[in-house]
Amino acid sequence: MSHGVILNHHSLPFDDRNSAGEGVLVFFKVLQVCRRFGLKVLLVDADYDGSLMGLLLAKNYFVRDWFNQEKNNPALIEWVRFLRSIETKQPLFSSADLNSIDNGIEAGLKGRTGSSAMLAAYWFDTFLISFASQDYWLQPVIAVWVIDLRDGSDEEKEHPVSNLVNDASLNIYQQELTTKRNNLICNAIAIWRERLELFPNLTLLGNQIGTALKNWSHRYDVLYKARDALFVLESFVSKWKNGDYVDYQHSILRDLGLSAEVSGESASVENDTRKKNERMFWLDDGRQVYCENHVKLPDGYRLHFYADPQNRHIYVAYLGPHLTL
Repeated sequence: MSHGVILNHHSLPFDDRNSAGEGVLVFFKVLQVCRRFGLKVLLVDADYDGSLMGLLLAKNYFVRDWFNQEKNNPALIEWVRFLRSIETKQPLFSSADLNSIDNGIEAGLKGRTGSSAMLAAYWFDTFLISFASQDYWLQPVIAVWVIDLRDGSDEEKEHPVSNLVNDASLNIYQQELTTKRNNLICNAIAIWRERLELFPNLTLLGNQIGTALKNWSHRYDVLYKARDALFVLESFVSKWKNGDYVDYQHSILRDLGLSAEVSGESASVENDTRKKNERMFWLDDGRQVYCENHVKLPDGYRLHFYADPQNRHIYVAYLGPHLTL
């Protein structure tokens, strides 16, 4: 459960369609970040199904209505695509296992009756994810009352619950989110298993990377450096596709926080057919490309990749010992 956030259904609906249209974009951004950190959205309200389209944003105005209204709006094409992409991976939401919560615990919003969402956030010690519909929900910390009858007391105690709702809250919890993400993928198999969720803008080639991760037996400091490099590559491609960058450059990765050295190959490698062939890899679309770009990892390991300028996509082709020099 440490890898889930609780949907705060109390933060819906908005007062009107205009505020809902603005607010849903803020929510999409928070949701996008949560997904990049490997966090699933957990439902505690049986009235919702597994589709984001079915959420009621304002009176008689659902997410599906926003989609139909804005799907041809060029200014919102990024978010329309985002919504369409997550809807193809239904169900978006997962159900929280409320049966595992001790019956002797109650929780709710300060000044209000008990709430399953607040109870789940408290019990599982995780975040709420809220819509910015009212000033109250803009707080990065929500005050929750808790009664723990297991100790024979019915005294209400105040408990802070972390709330993800906008850029400010994401910045506050950046390190905590990173820790949760790293705990989720603390081994090689998990990195491979979660790759589609955590690295949607990268393609990790199965024949080499998949085999390397599934059979990893090398040092874990090497693996963790490779994992960190993948997240920097993912961040770069996301910004590249959004138009923040014109093309791929090694210096951009360093600016985005890559702590390892990254470079291309020397002329001696490029001019040696045998050495260059070691760095040629087949992509899923049938192209064979020269993956000279590589991140230098500890103990002589390398992470080779190809930055596709036409599709603004990165293919990660090789993780292993230094290739022939």
